[in-house]
Amino acid sequence: MDTRAPRSVPETGIPPASGPQTDRPECGPLSFAQERLWLIDAAAPDAATYLVPVLLRWQGPVDLAVLGAALTAVTARHEILRTGYRLRGDEPEQFVGPAADVAVRVVRAPGRSWADVEDEVRQLCAAPLDLSTGQVLRCAAFTGLTGGDAVLLVLHHIAFDGWSMGRLCADLATAYAAGVDGRRPDLPAVPARFVELARRDREAGHRPDARAAVAERAAELLAAGPGLTLAGALPGASGRAVVRAGDEVVTALPAGLWDRVTELAAEHRLTPFVLFGTGFQVLLGLWSGRDSFRYGVIAANRPGPEADDVVGFFANTVPLRARLGEADDFAQLCAQARGEAFRTLLYQRLPFHQLTAAARTELVEVAFALQNFPVPGPEVPVRWALPEVLPNGTAKFDLMLTVEERADGWYARWEYDLARYPRTVVAALAEAYLGLLGAVTERFSVPLAELVRFGPDPAWATAAPAPATAAPATATVVPVPESAVRRAAECFAAALTDLVEEPAEVIVAGLTPATDFFAMGGHSLLVVTMLRRIERQDGTVLSAREFLADATVAGLARLLVAPPRVAVATPAGSDGRQVTSPAQQRFWSIDRLPWLRQAYLVPTVVDFAGEIDVERLRVAVETVLARHPALRARFELDRRQRRVYHRTDGPAGAVTVVDAAGWTDEQVREAVAEWSWAGFDLARAAPARAHLLDRGGRDVILVVVVHHIVFDGWSRHLLMRQIAAAYRGEGLPEPVAETGHTDPDDTARADTRAVVQALAGAPVDVVLPYDRGRSDTQETRAGRLTYDLDPTRADRLRKVAADAGCTMFMVSAALLAVALARVGGQRDFLFAFPWSQRTGARSADAVGLFIDTLVLRADASGEPTWQELLARVREAANLSFRHSAAPFDAVAAALHPDRDLGRPPVTPVYLSAEDGELSAPDLGPDVAATIRPLDPLHLKYEIELSVLDRRQDLRWELLYSTALFDPVTAQAVLRAVITAADDVIRQPTARPLEGH
Repeated sequence: MDTRAPRSVPETGIPPASGPQTDRPECGPLSFAQERLWLIDAAAPDAATYLVPVLLRWQGPVDLAVLGAALTAVTARHEILRTGYRLRGDEPEQFVGPAADVAVRVVRAPGRSWADVEDEVRQLCAAPLDLSTGQVLRCAAFTGLTGGDAVLLVLHHIAFDGWSMGRLCADLATAYAAGVDGRRPDLPAVPARFVELARRDREAGHRPDARAAVAERAAELLAAGPGLTLAGALPGASGRAVVRAGDEVVTALPAGLWDRVTELAAEHRLTPFVLFGTGFQVLLGLWSGRDSFRYGVIAANRPGPEADDVVGFFANTVPLRARLGEADDFAQLCAQARGEAFRTLLYQRLPFHQLTAAARTELVEVAFALQNFPVPGPEVPVRWALPEVLPNGTAKFDLMLTVEERADGWYARWEYDLARYPRTVVAALAEAYLGLLGAVTERFSVPLAELVRFGPDPAWATAAPAPATAAPATATVVPVPESAVRRAAECFAAALTDLVEEPAEVIVAGLTPATDFFAMGGHSLLVVTMLRRIERQDGTVLSAREFLADATVAGLARLLVAPPRVAVATPAGSDGRQVTSPAQQRFWSIDRLPWLRQAYLVPTVVDFAGEIDVERLRVAVETVLARHPALRARFELDRRQRRVYHRTDGPAGAVTVVDAAGWTDEQVREAVAEWSWAGFDLARAAPARAHLLDRGGRDVILVVVVHHIVFDGWSRHLLMRQIAAAYRGEGLPEPVAETGHTDPDDTARADTRAVVQALAGAPVDVVLPYDRGRSDTQETRAGRLTYDLDPTRADRLRKVAADAGCTMFMVSAALLAVALARVGGQRDFLFAFPWSQRTGARSADAVGLFIDTLVLRADASGEPTWQELLARVREAANLSFRHSAAPFDAVAAALHPDRDLGRPPVTPVYLSAEDGELSAPDLGPDVAATIRPLDPLHLKYEIELSVLDRRQDLRWELLYSTALFDPVTAQAVLRAVITAADDVIRQPTARPLEGH
């Protein structure tokens, strides 16, 4: 098979296109519909979900040079086909590139059939397009096929929709015909530029009446009940993902059915869209057992006649309500649906992602579209059959029905999520739909009760056909030597000694093989400490993931006698580049959003007073910053591979000494604030820097700022200790080359599936007592509140935790869930939380990013007792711990793909637990050092609650978004947490939400 490119267009002798092309770059905002797709592409740049592969089966051989010239003329006319996307300040923008030749990839396959090239077609349909460079169109021509030549156009949905198909084909046919005749492709200027239409869309969406309409419509849609699940669905609630495997079932409409539908539509003053859509509603009602539900339709959403001739992405998903119980027969239901279809015209301007954000839940699981784009008239010399949209191996919804015309008739195309519905179920749906259409076109006023025969197989009413799986292997329990159990108990005791304040031998005597590490008060950092000690003492490398599968003495003993393995660091490539971890990939993407950049900086400010040698301190800080490879890293995006890499061979960040003698306190505060929150150029500069502000005499301020992409809480403690050691002239440990943690791909995929299944169905937002609404982009300025639980109450709360086998983190999650349920009425919550991925002695000594964000479900529905709620939270937390290899981005893509820029993904609430406060560097007995609170303060989420166990008392710290909450409101939230703590201390058997 020959895949050589054709000769360049200038060699053909065909004059270049004339007319509307311009080399003048033009910039503008994205439309709301485009912004949603841009965000999805930023989150998953390799996703094929929003690629549109269009197949044109040529009538005769393709003239490759003429095809290239014709495509060049089309892109010259339609600026959107040469438009790129980037960030400008705080907002994404689109920029029009200059007109340029369009390359045509040629696949020569003489004598081969279409089936012989399907593998290559499949690859071309799924290969990503690079929006940042304006690559929104790709063309391949297949020549010599036995069934005739074919042209494959792959377009990105951000620049193309169904209505655009007719305009694109008409312009391509006109330009191709001109080229065949040796004429200049002369296409008229478009009546309106897309960039201007997008700007108008943006302005209209920001009007107060538009925001009010979104809120009002979201409330109406929520009245339809929960999301739609059809009989035969696979176990687990739906979870719309950016990248999820999909397939299609395609059935031909029986001969004459389309004509009969159009006749009935004209007779009853309907449209084919209404009649086909009403049949779909009936089918959904039968297969869900519901009379009231939501579904989505795809609306053209063209703003006016001037946009009808413009190629671009205008289409919008419009959620509608079905009310089957208000009609007796199909004719009545169609009349009712006609009104709802009219509402489609009213609501098609409301951005779908704004509706979803306002509703705080997914609004559309199942969608319908009638693909009836305008066909070129007889005056246009079209040289191919009707265009056909090919599958790209993904799904946008749980299930989507598209009724469309092809060269040989009308078809129903069912696109479905492989993880949501089995093919047998979708095939049965497709068959039932055709039968139902036949019944209603034969007898238009058929009673709805007579259509129940098109419902599901009764066996599917409660369960889906089980997916084929291999028979589980019989588990074999391997006896564990008593010596290993004893060694495991000693490891537990060594890790827990400081926590329980008892000698190790006393702790060992009280442990049994079934003793749970977390029930003893352990937490994630203690797990890391224990495993690090085991590696150093025994040479046995264990991961936290392995331990958490069975966090008991017996579980650790089994790991200690298992065959040993060796820790292997991720090697650098031959060019010195290293692959970044999933968490680092995410932080790199976030750094591209300027309004979030400051939230991912980690400043530490230390006040020193006493006999300080400023030059010696400067050298100490400089030595430590230069010592750790992570702090010298530079990050770059490999656009071809769509991955972020980093190198660690660059120079360290600067350590600047500033003479501040005579500065006022306000001048100092302003300088510290500026240094603390100035961002980094991650591609060109080291991600760490320091300033020393010398106020003269005995007063020095150290400001160390590191980007979160190479830094975590453990690293912060390590850095402070090493600065002190270097100042005192003590030796430092050998630097560690690792900069982050990466799990094997298969482990990450398996863990992602497990986590998504466990979290599916939970709301991806939290009802918080907002004083102000969210803006279009998330704001990060924060306020801070604290509350100290006195030692007596703290001890009683620790006992509640121990009795329930919970850590203080788990208890805090339960308290927060109850507090928010009492404040806002919600019962099921998702909270984000950090999880350490340091699994060995080397990583324990490394400065780097060795944490990831996990998601915890706290389900307080059904009025559980405190004990029942704590048990639920403990089980959910342990599941998250066991499946900690699931990258947060993958989980977010599955649970919350339609997130907007105005809020964090999955949940606005972050929860953490810490064991001990950050200690300032100890420079010696003559120097006093304290950590200075940050002012101003930034946060990543809308509310962040942390619990600090200070051995005697417990401190809760609440950070809150000052853009959304007043201090008095935030104080009420924190007080609700403390009230919940007092309640569980007094009566752990009570039902905390009874009466609320």
